[in-house]
Amino acid sequence: MATATVFNAIVGQPHASRLLKTFIRNGTLPHALLFTGDAGVGKKTTATAFAMACNCLKLKSAIRHHRPHLDAVDACGDCGPCRKIAENHHPDIIRVAPLSSVIRIAQIRTLLKALTLKPNEADRRVVILSDAQAMNPEAGNALLKVLEEPPDRTLLVLTARQTSDLLPTIVSRCQHIRFSPLRAADIKQLLAAAGGIEPESIEAVAALCGGSYSRAVKLIDSRWLNRRDWIIQAMGSQMADHGELGVRAWLAWSEILAKKKDLIEESLEIITMWLRDMLVFRTDPHRVLNQDRLEALSTAAKQVSQTQVLQQIDAVDCALTALRSNTNARLTLDAMALQMAGACLR
Repeated sequence: MATATVFNAIVGQPHASRLLKTFIRNGTLPHALLFTGDAGVGKKTTATAFAMACNCLKLKSAIRHHRPHLDAVDACGDCGPCRKIAENHHPDIIRVAPLSSVIRIAQIRTLLKALTLKPNEADRRVVILSDAQAMNPEAGNALLKVLEEPPDRTLLVLTARQTSDLLPTIVSRCQHIRFSPLRAADIKQLLAAAGGIEPESIEAVAALCGGSYSRAVKLIDSRWLNRRDWIIQAMGSQMADHGELGVRAWLAWSEILAKKKDLIEESLEIITMWLRDMLVFRTDPHRVLNQDRLEALSTAAKQVSQTQVLQQIDAVDCALTALRSNTNARLTLDAMALQMAGACLR
């Protein structure tokens, strides 16, 4: 993650930065790179920093005249190519991203057509294909052509969550670099640099975001925190009531969840996070994510057994899988709620 588009501004990814700097200094650039890791850990920012460093006029001159220390291998940010790349209007830095959550074959065909031409002005043309896991099978197979026979002076950078989301043939043709979740200290540093955020909120969000800066930015929104608190309160009341009224409360809760269709997956992630903390709290309270709700967590952990919590986690996982297969949201959430209620009755 970074606050600017140069290597030395990237926070929390020393291994990736050092490896890419070594490639550039030694002139051993792979024709294709695959950055994997959770969303919000700096993959796209690092890809831009890499594109800048590959085309920076001052860095190119420094490498040609002497072997700079690895810390000095970075884009200047001031030369013409650096400014164009940072402002996202360099003709030879090509970006491909999902349209409506999918990368389609038409996008890859357009890319392949562009790559038949020589770079306009760049020393190294760089293609940044974000969220490569969103490629449909036809698009993935089409991309293999350029990976098997890469054009001259062209580098490809793919980003994805994990290698298992991609065709093995694509993974095998790329130099793989794994990006780690950011430390809580890194998240705090970035949020503090953004400004205008209460220290208490920074502490809470840094623990909740799972090492993702983009998720931290989303969580800092009071609407997310309010939704989390409502979910925690509702689940606490429902777990305490094991009778018929409890089942009705679970179903009423699922009805409310279903009404906010664009927030369903986010709500289920909050539920999973809370259930996970109920398990962790029993053995190591310092490792729970909801550090600002320890009192409520202590009460919740006493209401149900570990087996019951695991059954509820399974119910939420099944609901998430079903929703991603485009099942009816209301029916899926009702089924989840009944399973969760049933777990409390056992």
